[in-house]
Amino acid sequence: MATVMEYAEDLAEAIVDSQEFQDLREKEEKMVEDEDAKTMLDELNAKYQQAQMMQQNGQQMSDEQKQELQVMEQKMKQNDKIAEFYEAQNHFNQLMNSVNQVITQKLQGQEEDAE
Repeated sequence: MATVMEYAEDLAEAIVDSQEFQDLREKEEKMVEDEDAKTMLDELNAKYQQAQMMQQNGQQMSDEQKQELQVMEQKMKQNDKIAEFYEAQNHFNQLMNSVNQVITQKLQGQEEDAE
């Protein structure tokens, strides 16, 4: 009889083989290969880290800094490679939420309605 860990490995393999995961990997690769997209991502990540450090030190971001982050986020959404990645990421997250919902329903003794 298969152990829980063996089932977990089978589930992980099924997720890796899913179209959602494959699309996510493909879009991520294309995004990272695009210099403009990579630069925007690096800059935004640096700003997020700066904001997190400020928060950890008890400092608040200024309105100017918040607005700068919003402008950067908007610019990123206008980049096709980034937009396609975010869309693929959203589809993958929906898949994972569905998987978690099925597991939660089983643990609570409910029948699975959605797959």
